[in-house]
Amino acid sequence: MIRGLYTAAAGMLTQQKRQDILTNNLANINTPGYKQDQAMMRSFPEVFLQAIQEPFAANKQIGSIHQGVFIEESVPIFTQGDLIETNDPYHLAIIDQDLPIDPTTGLKPSLFFTAVDGKGNRFYTRSGVFTEDAAGQLVTPEGYLILDDLGFPIQVNGRTFKVDEKGLMTFSDGEQIRIGLSVINDPKQLLKQGNNMYRLNDNNNPPMVDPNGNYQIQQGKIERANVDPSQTMVDMLTALRLYEANQKVIQSLDRTLEKAANEIGRV
Repeated sequence: MIRGLYTAAAGMLTQQKRQDILTNNLANINTPGYKQDQAMMRSFPEVFLQAIQEPFAANKQIGSIHQGVFIEESVPIFTQGDLIETNDPYHLAIIDQDLPIDPTTGLKPSLFFTAVDGKGNRFYTRSGVFTEDAAGQLVTPEGYLILDDLGFPIQVNGRTFKVDEKGLMTFSDGEQIRIGLSVINDPKQLLKQGNNMYRLNDNNNPPMVDPNGNYQIQQGKIERANVDPSQTMVDMLTALRLYEANQKVIQSLDRTLEKAANEIGRV
């Protein structure tokens, strides 16, 4: 019976964390390039792993039973977001939904704008909302420098420019610079850093995209967050109902324990 209390409490904590993740997704629905997080819940991991690795193995002892479920991690979902036309030349959107699956990882790669902070740390973002700073460089609203395909900051210097579908910037004086689009073959290795930025686990610099690859850059447009508000609201209500169900289980067990202590103990 005490085990049941722990199991129900774990369920409540899991749904509370899930609700926090869903709320954060909904709060960022208007953040350009935002990728929604998905809660990864886990229970009975040993049984699951054994079923995958030894599907026909004989029954064997696997240890103690786990106390319910828990959220192991929250994982960004890197699906393509819808595009919004802004007609601002400093707004760029990546379209990479037709990239082929990487044979080495078995995953679909994602493209990201490459940025660097004042300390030289590299970051990656899907938000193509850029501007020009006082030094004439292309930057994010937070001041991160946007890099070209050679790894250098892009100098705008007040010039007008056009960007073609492969990210080639052509300035009013004829100079051409290709925007640095990093290919992340395993997006699950990215870590959220705030300000709609990501960093890689190993801090290695990924390769730049092949200009002949199956992708597009759209100037004067931004990518919307890939959050479905209707589905998110449904998921939030589901999480609330599951939280309440676990709460009722705890209340029921509490009444049973109280009865056992106060009434059965008299016999």
